[in-house]
Amino acid sequence: MSGLIPLTVRELRKWYRNPVFFIVGLLQPIFWIALFGSAFDITKLFSGIPKGAAVLPFGNAPNYITFIVGGILTTTSLFTALFSRTSLIFDRRLGNLGRFLVSPIRRSSIVFSKIVSTTIRILVQAVIRVGAALLIPNGLKLVNGISAFDIFIIAAALIMIAFSFSSLFSIIAIRLKKQETIFGIINLINLPLIFASYALFPAALMASWLANVAKYNPVSWSSEAIRTVILNGNLSPSQFHSVMLDLLYLFLLSVFMIILTIVLSEKEIRD
Repeated sequence: MSGLIPLTVRELRKWYRNPVFFIVGLLQPIFWIALFGSAFDITKLFSGIPKGAAVLPFGNAPNYITFIVGGILTTTSLFTALFSRTSLIFDRRLGNLGRFLVSPIRRSSIVFSKIVSTTIRILVQAVIRVGAALLIPNGLKLVNGISAFDIFIIAAALIMIAFSFSSLFSIIAIRLKKQETIFGIINLINLPLIFASYALFPAALMASWLANVAKYNPVSWSSEAIRTVILNGNLSPSQFHSVMLDLLYLFLLSVFMIILTIVLSEKEIRD
């Protein structure tokens, strides 16, 4: 795609040159991990189980923070992907989009520069959030360690979530001119995506109908894949199969959304 690299660099410069936006984006999920994760002690849900022991519905997680990290990485990636699409509307309102359209670049490059820059931001922030979770008292515990393959799975899941939902909301934002409209759409979609998923709670503790719905939620696929490698380290054959299946679903979704975004951005983007 012509123009993709310089436009991506432009988007990244806008990010790191705004320190307030950068710091707030990091602190919010860290607070979520530290406060929500610490406030909910899973061992207190069950009588007779010593503090710090693993609890069956939460797999072999030693604490709730360890269980929730995969979900937090996924949901914060979702938020970043969704809200970053407002920049397309601002470019239109400020006249930048018109200048891009008269330059010799593909229209899909305008959209994908934002998607790629968002994905890079998500990966950088994920590293910082995992580091913070490790430093929190009684925080993330990598009981079985973590390998290069585990890191690859985590990165792959986050990249595909970023591409899927960035593409989805790019499609929505292509024709919008008011940021209030996309904010309303985001708020309508993100809560069902989070709470109808396995990001915060295991399927065993959810209502049966909701647990069945959550099976088909991409947020569940990413959260479960990341959670499985964090909790288990070396995967058993059944665990490996489950993780690969989640990643396959994410891959198919992201490829479909990318193709749809290319087609619609070339056809629909107007000044």
